[in-house]
Amino acid sequence: MAENLTYLEIAYKILGEKSGLKQMHYRDLANRAFELGLIESDDLIVAGNIASAINADIRKSKAQGTQSRFISFGRGLYGLLEHEPKGIFADIRNKNQEVKKQLLEALHAMHPSKFEELVGEVLRNLGFENVQITGKTGDGGIDVTGELIVADIIKNNVSVQVKRWRSNVQRASISELRGSLRPHQTGLFITTSDFSKQSVDEAEDPYKAPISLMNGNEFVDLLCEFGVGIILEKVTILDLDKNEINFDFPELTETDGKEIEIFANYKDRKYFAIYFSPTKIIYENEVYNSPSGAGMKVQNGLPVNGWRFWKFTDAKTGKIHPIERLRKK
Repeated sequence: MAENLTYLEIAYKILGEKSGLKQMHYRDLANRAFELGLIESDDLIVAGNIASAINADIRKSKAQGTQSRFISFGRGLYGLLEHEPKGIFADIRNKNQEVKKQLLEALHAMHPSKFEELVGEVLRNLGFENVQITGKTGDGGIDVTGELIVADIIKNNVSVQVKRWRSNVQRASISELRGSLRPHQTGLFITTSDFSKQSVDEAEDPYKAPISLMNGNEFVDLLCEFGVGIILEKVTILDLDKNEINFDFPELTETDGKEIEIFANYKDRKYFAIYFSPTKIIYENEVYNSPSGAGMKVQNGLPVNGWRFWKFTDAKTGKIHPIERLRKK
């Protein structure tokens, strides 16, 4: 890799290019890194290595009780924690995290056979075919089997072992699963807990049959993605885009303590007054303690919102605005 950067450093560099970038797919991360000359190839293997590095960092941080710099949004999308907005968006994220914790606890309370059936449902959502629950058959510890067909050509026979554990899965369990595999099968170990470093090393041994790992948090993310065990509540939040819309957004105008000429149009006639402060407006040589009071005088006693009734011309821009811009918040 160019500049001797690690995959994590490359991911952080790309995601940090734009402060407004919320999330990015790992394939796009690899493509951008290749454009910048940070990697020599942007093929699927390299892109997968970047995703694996980010996932490993997130898992490691969780295990150590710290916060990773990265956030996984599921479906291969990643972002930086520092780009996450505060306020209401942070409240939504915290709410979702709390629901995920409760969902994980619900998995621990499930009957083993029900959990196996749930795993089968998730695999079907992931595109597996011929999914079968085999836990009751005692087939060498295999709980679920399925076929993952890629491009209608490549067929992967996958054997799955599931464990509703609170303690981390150890190396021996990975070895047991591998020993139960038949020729040309790959393994998948799903747990509600996590995996020890030794078990991860065993699963990733390049000289042995491949074993994929899915911990409790990753499994819960899939449940949420497929709407299993949760209710999706959509929240619409509106914000102004000052860069895209040619609106004249209100901003406070400084008066510097000087009087400002204000005017109002009423019944085809223009009226003028002098604005000194919110409590001092002079109209026809009389002092009024509010713009509305002066406006009522113009309208012969009819109620009026003086802050919208009276206008002024901004000396800097030449634009006309309601005098509410002169009102200190």
